[in-house]
Amino acid sequence: MKKVLQIIILIIGLLLVGAIVKYKLFTDNDNKFYKDGWTAYENNQYDLTIFYLSHVDKNKFPDIVAPLGFSYLQKQDFGNAITSLQEAYDKKIGEKEGYYDKISNSLGICYMQKGDLDKSRFFLQQAEKLGNPDSKRNLKILDSLQQNTK
Repeated sequence: MKKVLQIIILIIGLLLVGAIVKYKLFTDNDNKFYKDGWTAYENNQYDLTIFYLSHVDKNKFPDIVAPLGFSYLQKQDFGNAITSLQEAYDKKIGEKEGYYDKISNSLGICYMQKGDLDKSRFFLQQAEKLGNPDSKRNLKILDSLQQNTK
């Protein structure tokens, strides 16, 4: 009985080691960084999201530009946020998944922060048409900014 238990434990241990080795040797960095980047984004770890997703091939995983852009926005790096979010907007990333309106709204916020109020208005109006719940409030903020600059 003792010998059977030892054999079972040995087999379980070997299977576990085999699974770990397979994961480490046969998972390419793009797949690992893609998965880790999305996990970091879902956990609001924006520095990690930027680190991981910046190392992923955008041709292989074109959807990474959206969480990358959202993360740059959270870090208030509006230039990089615009670059990533504009690419996501142009490629209509998130349209099927239901977050394309968030991309447009986020672009509006970025342009507002950069002082390009015309582009900001364009993207915020697009977000409003797409049904983004925050765009109306952001358009009111934009209106207030434009009245103050007159």
